[in-house]
Amino acid sequence: MQSNHTPSTTNGAVFTTSSNLQSPQQPQPFVPSAPLLEKTEATKPRIINGQLVSGQDIDWYFEKYLQCFHPYLPILRKKDPDLCFETSPALFWTIIFISCRRYAKDQLLVTALLNSLNHDIWRLLQAVVLDLESIHALLIICSWPLPTIRFVTDPSPTYIGSALNACMLLGLHTGRGSHPSFLIGGRQHMACTDYEASVTWIFCCILAQRVSTANGYPPPFLQHNDTKCKDNVKDTLAPELVTLFELQKFSNRLHTAMAAQISSNNGVSDSVVRTWEDELELLKPIVTHVETDCSRFIILIAQLEVQAYYFVSPPDQRSNFTHNVLRIYNTSQNLINIVHALESTSKLLTHNTQWIYRALIDAGCILLSILHSNASPQHISESDADAIAEQVISLLRTCSVRENDLPKRASIILETFWSVRSVLPKWDIPVGAYPDRLGAATSYWCLTRFKHALQEAKKSTDSAQRGLDVFITRTPLENINNQNSVSTDANASTVQDENVDNTVDPFQGIDWSMILDDFGWIGEGPVFLGPA
Repeated sequence: MQSNHTPSTTNGAVFTTSSNLQSPQQPQPFVPSAPLLEKTEATKPRIINGQLVSGQDIDWYFEKYLQCFHPYLPILRKKDPDLCFETSPALFWTIIFISCRRYAKDQLLVTALLNSLNHDIWRLLQAVVLDLESIHALLIICSWPLPTIRFVTDPSPTYIGSALNACMLLGLHTGRGSHPSFLIGGRQHMACTDYEASVTWIFCCILAQRVSTANGYPPPFLQHNDTKCKDNVKDTLAPELVTLFELQKFSNRLHTAMAAQISSNNGVSDSVVRTWEDELELLKPIVTHVETDCSRFIILIAQLEVQAYYFVSPPDQRSNFTHNVLRIYNTSQNLINIVHALESTSKLLTHNTQWIYRALIDAGCILLSILHSNASPQHISESDADAIAEQVISLLRTCSVRENDLPKRASIILETFWSVRSVLPKWDIPVGAYPDRLGAATSYWCLTRFKHALQEAKKSTDSAQRGLDVFITRTPLENINNQNSVSTDANASTVQDENVDNTVDPFQGIDWSMILDDFGWIGEGPVFLGPA
């Protein structure tokens, strides 16, 4: 389903410049006014795992990073490749790898970088003291994780925890780059400017909250006085990123409070969720510094986070549940539509960060789960539902940078579920939740429910097939190997739709090992599994 929303950003820019804070009605796109790399000497070639990277290619990768990825995380201070390498080889190769996500000139280099960074990033954590470049490397790899991670083997919580602690040990949370009370002992030579300290702290807080939400664990404390930090960056940081930061402070309070509620009551009442919704409505005009599609997208992420807690409410405390489900559906649909618009105008998904595609997964899971339930909106036809599912899956594929990476695997799970939904029974509740998983409660529930529905239907299909094999003789031999017949007899299978063609196995070709890798089930509770 295509969005009717008219994009307000232009010329391929996702963020506006800070100077537009005074004139939000006509935001101007961010366009560098000078070459991103200003060098007087040729960049030196480098070698990684036997792969030679020429100085010219290094310049090209750094330019690509600064042009396409740096605007999402504008923390890099060592923009000269040689200086960056001399200061922190791990940061240098991390930048090269992020550019290679989309713009690799040599796939052998990508393989070499993957093998090296898997060890080099972990090696950073062995240091007693992390300097600013090491912190930046951790923040960058948390924003664009290695494509080999899975839902439950994401090292970002460990990385961001180390980065957050390192920031506070350097005193960056004070907005001062050379705080005498913090730069002592082994840290006394790790001074930076107040701006560098402030922008690093701001994005460390943003990522700490986003990683916590995506992985479903209680967030760290982020309610510091950040006035000085915001004052230091207000003239240079894109207003949408300021909005993102301020909303993460809100999300931090939200999930902390919800964690306390859930631990005490194993759920959250509708009235509590509504109170948080009302607070967000009051906060929106305060944190919206410029009206763009990107700022609206960021606000929709926060809105969906709040509304998703309606699915955590106890069944006996859902007085307006049907109405709330429709509102959550509309929020998810609006988020999908605006993401589609942003990809068309500014390649948001092409260069997406982890928090962008995880928001897309959240919205997509909620949409498909509601559409496959008895609570599906009455105005949505079957063809409309198919179009919505196709759009969600297509957008997730756009996020993918490598075969079997997280967005691709999520798209496969959703596509597999949707492609055989006609033989799956609709569920009574539109979306459930694992309350203790907080911000990830609904997505984990949906993905696991999709997998279980597929498994149960497959078991029934296999049972029907075994029965048919006893009574039906099929020839020639190759047809026995290549064709699976499915009985639609209600006594053989209670989950198959009566209109399904009984000569076609709807589960043929499903990669069950891939689905089982991401989500397993043991006993009565969910166990999210993944290869180490």
